[in-house]
Amino acid sequence: MECHELAAADPAVVTAADMVTGHVVLDVSCSDRLYLNGYVNKLQTPGGVVYFFHDHRRKPTVSPALFEPIGEKFRRDIRDWAQANGIPLIRFNCEDRKAEAMAKIPLPLDDADRDGGY
Repeated sequence: MECHELAAADPAVVTAADMVTGHVVLDVSCSDRLYLNGYVNKLQTPGGVVYFFHDHRRKPTVSPALFEPIGEKFRRDIRDWAQANGIPLIRFNCEDRKAEAMAKIPLPLDDADRDGGY
């Protein structure tokens, strides 16, 4: 069953895993930091945006302004989760070189680092 078939049947049953299966690659180039950049390919087209809001989100009128509450909730949830777990959340500007900026921030040492082992 394809993702659009799941969404049409019942939008509540479509999970993030359903949406990204076969479409996501995790490329780890630095094991001590993780950067998350993502996009949904089908939302890069006008037809995909119409489908998402009209058919999936059941909005009678489709507008790009409907993205803002979704983005705000996502950012709030990430901020709250990071804060609750003691994880620093660092915002970048689009021109920032993330690896260079993060290299300047010292990482906390855990017990293995203090003992010289892994």
